[in-house]
Amino acid sequence: MEEIVNEPSVEYKKRHFTVAEYLEMEKASQEKHEYFQGEIFSMAGASTNHNEIFTNLFLEIGALLGKPCRPYGSDLRMQITANGLFTYPDISIYCNGLNHSDIDNESFIEPTLIIEILSPSTKDYDRGH
Repeated sequence: MEEIVNEPSVEYKKRHFTVAEYLEMEKASQEKHEYFQGEIFSMAGASTNHNEIFTNLFLEIGALLGKPCRPYGSDLRMQITANGLFTYPDISIYCNGLNHSDIDNESFIEPTLIIEILSPSTKDYDRGH
């Protein structure tokens, strides 16, 4: 005869980080992470297809843009001031120079345009779902 053992369940609370904690961790990390509402998300590496799309877009946009507009790749961290998100968009375009975040001198705000290359695994997240 089988015995059923009922053990009490344990609830685990997610650790919420402050923006300052996130920025400090990001400085020490070799990987990039996004920050949203106290949570930190590791950014996955990009596929070959993603990199080909990025390269084609970046080159075309760079050729089309005139001064003062400049495209930047995914190593430029951006803060979305409306919701507190810190992220690394695939391509961001700034037409009036780079505006530094008030919170962090290595993060930038108010791009003219953000381009995010969607993949099947991240499209819902990238669209805010």
